[in-house]
Amino acid sequence: MEQILTVEEKKQIIDLYEKRLEELGNDVRTVGWSSRESQWLRFQVLTRGLALQGRTILDIGCGLGDLVVFLDQQTGGDYRYLGIDISPRLIDRAATLHGGGNRAFRTGDLLQMTDVEPADLVLMSGALTFRVSDNMALAQSMLRRMYALTRESMAVNFLSSHVDYQLEKNFHYDPSQIFSFAKKLTPWVALWHDYPLWEFTLQLHTHSRSF
Repeated sequence: MEQILTVEEKKQIIDLYEKRLEELGNDVRTVGWSSRESQWLRFQVLTRGLALQGRTILDIGCGLGDLVVFLDQQTGGDYRYLGIDISPRLIDRAATLHGGGNRAFRTGDLLQMTDVEPADLVLMSGALTFRVSDNMALAQSMLRRMYALTRESMAVNFLSSHVDYQLEKNFHYDPSQIFSFAKKLTPWVALWHDYPLWEFTLQLHTHSRSF
């Protein structure tokens, strides 16, 4: 188990999201997105080229479980899903909204959980946004742990350092540094910086892909 986030950093993140939940309810703004359209675009890029039908899917930093709605639309419900988040209240709300059947939710910090089963696809959207004491250590540890749980492909998005401005509360990653680290985990890496948001998406695969 790794302890990258300090106890205080983790508490600050949980408190922020749970305060938003109290104020905004079941709204994409609760999990930090400006609109349903931008959230949907992120889901589309995360899963670009991936076969979703019949897959087991692990969603890290799942928030309110909104990815489930996207997956239902894409697969007709033919998948098995586990969402994990550090916020107990977000997980409770996600389970109320989307739990049951092929979908489950758990509270926890992936870097400290030892009983998470591997999945075909491991996804994470927006969970590495906030500035903490060591963002690169956090990102590398999370990529390493996610890849260890990946049977087929994993995908994660990051705020990019190639932007016009940055907010102090956020951390913007250098795409070349993230790509270089990912290549140490697997030869099969894709990076997309071609969609209209100030970020990039990384996919890591356990095997080469045919097109």
